[in-house]
Amino acid sequence: MLKKTITIAVAAALGGMATSADASHFRGGVLLPSISASGLLTVQSTMFWRKGAADPVNLSVTGGHGAISELSNTLDTTDSRYDVRRQTFSTQMNSGAGNIDISWGSCCRVQGIANWPGGSSSVGWTMDSRLVWDGQTANAPILFDFSAVQQEVLRGTAYHDNLGAVSGSGLTLSYDQALNGIPAQPPGFTVDPANGDLDIDAASTNAYTDNPSNAGADYAFSGHINASDGSFVEFDWLFDGVGALSNNAPSVQDVVINALVGDNISHTMIATDDGLPNPPGGLTWDLLSFIGAGANLAPAFDPNTQLFTWDTTGSAVGTYIVNIRANDGSLTDSGSITINLTQGVVPLPGTLALLLAGLGGAGFARKRRRS
Repeated sequence: MLKKTITIAVAAALGGMATSADASHFRGGVLLPSISASGLLTVQSTMFWRKGAADPVNLSVTGGHGAISELSNTLDTTDSRYDVRRQTFSTQMNSGAGNIDISWGSCCRVQGIANWPGGSSSVGWTMDSRLVWDGQTANAPILFDFSAVQQEVLRGTAYHDNLGAVSGSGLTLSYDQALNGIPAQPPGFTVDPANGDLDIDAASTNAYTDNPSNAGADYAFSGHINASDGSFVEFDWLFDGVGALSNNAPSVQDVVINALVGDNISHTMIATDDGLPNPPGGLTWDLLSFIGAGANLAPAFDPNTQLFTWDTTGSAVGTYIVNIRANDGSLTDSGSITINLTQGVVPLPGTLALLLAGLGGAGFARKRRRS
């Protein structure tokens, strides 16, 4: 059945800030849609901006729907290189099964990104996503926190990270490197189509030069996270090439935990900052996000001790990802705890299997851009 496109502007009043994008300050983002069984569409927007220039989102959504309401709007200025505006919107879809396409675009990207000849990157951009709905079943095809991806690339060192996406509907995810409006991917950059690993070889990172116009906006990278039902989200962000002698962002260690429903999980986050392991008093911590469908109880995180705890009693079987951020006063990094929650028996005695690298069923999910 053909659907006509209805465009509804969602303007957030932000103390005199223009609702249309000013020139040259977009640094990337993602739009994440989900829908309830009754057709209540929710869109979570994460957008990165030049410092002091974070615009509100104006969405267009296809299909029949009511007015789009803004549920939340926060501005995160923690990192000295960029600001992050996170917004959540909802609208009641009145049509039946079909594709729901969400989009927003404007002008312009920040200037000086090396993917463009001469750094002439102050050009228009569009962010897109699609949710496939059967008209009667709740669907959260892709859950993803883009802020958890490490932006820094240490020159002369191989970079490795992961997009850290899961499906809230049990769908299979795959990944691509669609350009989404950028001229080319960064030198040596690859995305594993099966698991979302991000890699850049050491020889390529050695040539990552600094953007003379916008700090940390050195190379744009982009692609799609695709769900097996045809849903997708587009991602678009920037790598920041850094040298060993500069003040680098902290590097937070990632871990995987295999556990049973009903286990009490605890894990203390570990980080290094400029070569110093978990410097006392040197980092500020916070729980950035907790994604995964079917959690019965919310987790807890103590920023003073870096201890994460979660009682999994009553939660649904599946994969959950916790993103916890460290801040050195200027730069940030997020580490992930990937929790595979199952019914039955785990490999070792006891109710919780927390196995570090090389020990059976769990290990470090990601190795950051520097050892």
